[in-house]
Amino acid sequence: MLRLLALAASALAGLSPQSSEAFFGRVVATAPAAATHAELYVGNRRVSRRRLHGRTIEFAVPAKPGRRDLRIRFERGQQLLRREEALSVWLLPRSATVAKRSRVTDRALANALAGAGSSFRGYAGLWVHDLATGRTAGWNSETLFPAASTVKLGVLVAALGSFGAQPERSTTWRELRDLAIWSSNLASNRLVRRLGGSEAGGSELVQQTLWRLGAASSTFTGDYRLGTGVASDTPRPLPISTYRRTTARDLGTILFQLHAAATGDARALRATRLTVHQARLGLALLLSSDGRGENAGLFRPLRGLPVAQKNGWTMTVQHTAAIVYRKRGPVIVVCLTYATDNSLERAQRLGARVAELVDRSGP
Repeated sequence: MLRLLALAASALAGLSPQSSEAFFGRVVATAPAAATHAELYVGNRRVSRRRLHGRTIEFAVPAKPGRRDLRIRFERGQQLLRREEALSVWLLPRSATVAKRSRVTDRALANALAGAGSSFRGYAGLWVHDLATGRTAGWNSETLFPAASTVKLGVLVAALGSFGAQPERSTTWRELRDLAIWSSNLASNRLVRRLGGSEAGGSELVQQTLWRLGAASSTFTGDYRLGTGVASDTPRPLPISTYRRTTARDLGTILFQLHAAATGDARALRATRLTVHQARLGLALLLSSDGRGENAGLFRPLRGLPVAQKNGWTMTVQHTAAIVYRKRGPVIVVCLTYATDNSLERAQRLGARVAELVDRSGP
């Protein structure tokens, strides 16, 4: 019942999805009283025309996953009564609506991950969570790594819930986009100050958010060095006792909470303190991650599947935490790497091997 209420609340604007959201293939709209028909357009192409029986109309979107513009025309006969639109939405497979919590360890996959991780010349931490089955597997998943930009996920969740019911209409939307899409350090620093009134206050709020999400081992220690956007991402030097740190499992937990909140899961909505709309905005932002340079991530050979990801990198670390939206259901995959002579290419070779093992696993 709570999930149904949350989903209903997300559609109060009269059309679900709303602009800039991620959604799972279902469009729901409320028609004007005099309307007899409704038409759905994907881009400029009409894909469905339906006779109305009541005030609510529902469509399944017959299109491949990806970013789309949706429009609905409400008509009486051939006369246009009203037009509604949802622009720049991320269409995900209908199978993506599942969000099963960790239930059992996939021993075969865990053994395979151990083989892949131990072959990396350096240190690796791996975590996989199949959201369709609840099966999980990891290797070094509790080991602490320098977090780089991955803990900006805490900034993203905290900011989405702090700047109004529709963050996409707030003055912080540009910073939210820059943080998620390009991993902008300047955007992260500005959001932290907006959240807490100062670097210290905002950092404490982000830290509390990480803990509330279940990322018990992760730390957020304040500003990032400026001038390191997509080309680099090295935080300013800090004492080792206060350095930004995280684990593969922590990052997987954060992504689970965000995805589950986007499906209307009541426990995840409480943990994130987001509405369904805000959570779906967050997913859409991570799906829009700009894959240039170091921000390409470690899971490139995924056959064009939608991937909601957050990357982090320094001179020694290359990380990716991602939700991969497969036809048979979403899976969270996290790959953390550390080496004194690390490189994106080396880490991507490990990422490709992990992605192949995940693709082979499961039903």
